[in-house]
Amino acid sequence: MGTKVVFCNCGGEIVNQKIKESTIRFFKHSKRNSVVLSDLCGLCISEKSKVRGILSSNEQTLIVACHPRAVKKLFEYSGYEGSFENLTFINLRDTSEEEIAKAIETFGIEESSSCVEMYGESEWPSWYPVIDYSRCTACGQCADFCLFGVYEKADGKVRVVNPKGCKNNCPACARICPQTAIIFPKYKQGGAISGSDSIDEIAEQQRLQQDMNSILGNDIYKALEQRKAKRQSIIKADAMKKAMEERDKARENE
Repeated sequence: MGTKVVFCNCGGEIVNQKIKESTIRFFKHSKRNSVVLSDLCGLCISEKSKVRGILSSNEQTLIVACHPRAVKKLFEYSGYEGSFENLTFINLRDTSEEEIAKAIETFGIEESSSCVEMYGESEWPSWYPVIDYSRCTACGQCADFCLFGVYEKADGKVRVVNPKGCKNNCPACARICPQTAIIFPKYKQGGAISGSDSIDEIAEQQRLQQDMNSILGNDIYKALEQRKAKRQSIIKADAMKKAMEERDKARENE
């Protein structure tokens, strides 16, 4: 069985820049079987088929990225349906340069003549949620809350269908998720919302109650209904704007 390393040069602000720079230099100058990703979050949207092809049951793979739980859910969002049994993780959020280098040496990555690099859309911050379905109960609260059509609730399941509609650095839907099932991999504050594997269930329930009160107030159901109505008005306004733009374009071409 072969070995390789996959490194996410995260486009967010969750990993120390010095660590990212030293790690990418290591891969580019050492002849190792490696794949360097410009940003896994972005590539899971723009290059889904390529991302799915990174992992193989025939290779032991070292993943150098953020929280393992977040990384797994990103791969699943890209459509990957295989096993994660052959993966070993290094969490860049809490690992030093020395620890990273030592782990790579210990893992024994095969030598290779080149380092494969994958690039996505640099102009998009790739801020969007992924869902941990092992925790999600499909209550749909996130879909009711979101004003921008990021989620779809259908057939007893909630899905992220419009990731680019998500507003950069807004994790509010994750803050009010009753099951802490929504992950924002680029969430700087860390914890369960960022995809941490270790979840303090009691602390998360206490945080949830505080966030629900501050975001939705005392009448949660009324607040969600109001947001649903507001979302519909936003969708109608966007549709009208698009129709007007198409009309003006057609007049110009007459």
